[in-house]
Amino acid sequence: MSTMPGRHSETITSPLGDLLRRAVSFGLCSQLAIHYYDFFKRLAPEAAEVAWVSGALAVQAVLEGHSCLMLTEMAGKIPFAGDMDLGSTAGDSCRMPDSEVWQAVLMAYPFVGGPDSELTPLVLDRHRLYLRRYFDYECRLAAAVARRSAQAGYSPEQVAPFLAQLFLAPVAGIDWQKVAVATAAMRRFCLITGGPGTGKTHTVVRIVALLQALSAVPLRIGLAAPTGKAASRLQEALAVAESDLATHWQGTSSSSTIRAQTIHRLLGTIPNSPHFRHNPQKRLPLDVLIVDEVSMVDLALMTKLIEAMPDEGRLVLLGDKDQLSSVEAGRVLADLCAGEDGYSPAFAHDLRQAGAVTDTLPNRANVNALTDCRVVLRKSYRFQAESGIGALASVVLAGDGEAALATLARGSGVCLSVPSADLLAGIGGDQRFVELLCQGYGDFLAAIDPVEALAAFRMFQVLCVHRHGENGSLEINAWFESVLETKALIRRSAGSVWYPGRPVMITGNHYALQLFNGDVGVAAQDQEGKLRIYFEGREGLRSIAPSRVPSHETAFALTVHKAQGSEFDRVVLLLPNAPSRLVTRELIYTAITRAKKDFEIWGREESLVEGISTKTIRYTGLHERCVAMAG
Repeated sequence: MSTMPGRHSETITSPLGDLLRRAVSFGLCSQLAIHYYDFFKRLAPEAAEVAWVSGALAVQAVLEGHSCLMLTEMAGKIPFAGDMDLGSTAGDSCRMPDSEVWQAVLMAYPFVGGPDSELTPLVLDRHRLYLRRYFDYECRLAAAVARRSAQAGYSPEQVAPFLAQLFLAPVAGIDWQKVAVATAAMRRFCLITGGPGTGKTHTVVRIVALLQALSAVPLRIGLAAPTGKAASRLQEALAVAESDLATHWQGTSSSSTIRAQTIHRLLGTIPNSPHFRHNPQKRLPLDVLIVDEVSMVDLALMTKLIEAMPDEGRLVLLGDKDQLSSVEAGRVLADLCAGEDGYSPAFAHDLRQAGAVTDTLPNRANVNALTDCRVVLRKSYRFQAESGIGALASVVLAGDGEAALATLARGSGVCLSVPSADLLAGIGGDQRFVELLCQGYGDFLAAIDPVEALAAFRMFQVLCVHRHGENGSLEINAWFESVLETKALIRRSAGSVWYPGRPVMITGNHYALQLFNGDVGVAAQDQEGKLRIYFEGREGLRSIAPSRVPSHETAFALTVHKAQGSEFDRVVLLLPNAPSRLVTRELIYTAITRAKKDFEIWGREESLVEGISTKTIRYTGLHERCVAMAG
């Protein structure tokens, strides 16, 4: 996000400006957008008010996760009208113009330029209005993806003999893992997407093994993920998958010995700077980079990552395109995976020649190069089609709320509980919820050894939609700590947030301490009776003093966003009582797929059905740019 362009120095007295200020008081608009309103007003005092407001709305759009302001969606409407009492500010003077008129008004002023202009703070590209930085990110990323998508790799003849050794067991129909491994070898850019349990990490091990076998020299391979927790999970899963492969593969894989790390650490964070040590001028010293959980990677970070890779390097991106997008602007994985499935006839032929398939692959004419780089893993090895979690995830993705209710009613590891009105009213609230949490965290709270505690913590997790407010993670954590204290299950010292048994999640990256966003630790007493915070590391358990723990939060309850990249045996999703724009199909699906064995929703049926019917909307131009450039 751009730096603030100046102080908010004057009182807004125009109708649209006052509407913005009112939206701030409702929590619908950021104060930063007001600062930009003032900035554009000072920059061009002769401009129409709608031009100043457009700049503020473009800032607000980025803060809400869009890469641009979509004029066609706002044209003819009053901003924020559906989310607050407009009072006296409503009226035609607050209604945004028709899209064509709006574009003409914007282009009349010097702070708005077209796609080919330079140095203007705002860029108007047809019906999309961008902040300059995000327009540049989108163009640069699309160009880099198009360039890499066009690069061929090994020939089918080179790939075929090794591929046959990697996949010995015959599979009915198309083995999409085999297709993914072949694609990663025959293209230098590969996108692999699939739901939980579709074998993404097993596929990664075979990609590494195949590329090592095809290379005349040892490869420099990097593994990365957006958070420390996701990187740790990737490392653990690769070790298991490689052990499985070793039963019949005599070649070199060594994927489990490659250190998985956060993307920020890989690129080399520069303190107090948005830039990294590795960039287009100083590329990463890698031949292959494999990135997991790409749905969590935002537009800016993905642009910097792909530009830091050597031109001849291979890039493999993995993730679940149906999960929640990044917290920051963009929906990169979803955009790159958008569009029709089906390969070009030429690449479908190459996959058959490599032995990746024997059946006819879906193919069609006029396919762009990016489409040939995508593989969707379709078979879940974790959930059978009739299992509760698998079935629930499927109907939620289909947007079928009634089918979701029916699936929850049938059980098989999933259920719906309707909370009482006084859910969190001390320990006298909803006793079902109190008992659920005390039982779910029972093994964790009873564990004395930190190794046992950290293992037990992966068995159960409460997830919330919001961080703040009613039924938010902060409120649930504070309430549950009070419940535990009343029940004498924890003992807190006066004036201290720390106590034995407190679980914490790190919320930032601290390289000196080797603690990263998403890492989970637990407070426990050492042999001398001193309180230490224990974390799992590559070399085993390590501990630090409470005073040294970087930014963190109590982790009995996490937001769904914070839980991405993690998995738990049992998950409870708590929906807010009041309607929320954050309760969407993607959020519910992401929460469901954090669970491996049991999943429970606490909320009203109507809230769940409404959320399932609501798709997350992120306005970007990335997909269109990629198609145009990769055509």
